[in-house]
Amino acid sequence: MSKVISIGTDIHLLGRFKNILLRNGSLAEFKTRRLCQKILNKKYELPVFKMYMDKNDIDSCSEIIAGAWCVKEAIYKCLDHQDQVTFSMAQWWKSHDVNGKPVIGNENYFKGEKGKAEEFFCTVSHDGSYIISTVLRQKK
Repeated sequence: MSKVISIGTDIHLLGRFKNILLRNGSLAEFKTRRLCQKILNKKYELPVFKMYMDKNDIDSCSEIIAGAWCVKEAIYKCLDHQDQVTFSMAQWWKSHDVNGKPVIGNENYFKGEKGKAEEFFCTVSHDGSYIISTVLRQKK
């Protein structure tokens, strides 16, 4: 019997996110900060973004936003409808374990009964101007 519950995938042009950041003006502008607060997890992702923002590194900032958006869209696509209704990008994060393997996190989701019985696996690939992510949700 398969342990797979669902699979989600997403693909984006990296330039789309760079254009959004450029359109907002300076990386320190209110619109950019507000966008980041909606997308990036404040504990795991936002500090990394701020580090590059302080260096005015628009390329790294756009890659961070694009990667987070892409992974979280893939997560959304593999959730049940009732979890999609309450979905918030900033509650989820992607980090890496000590071996560099991507890890998906959400403190609220994994505290619940459903979350304790599930695990998520993620992969992110870059090819030229594109970023793609795939998330697998399965029973433990």
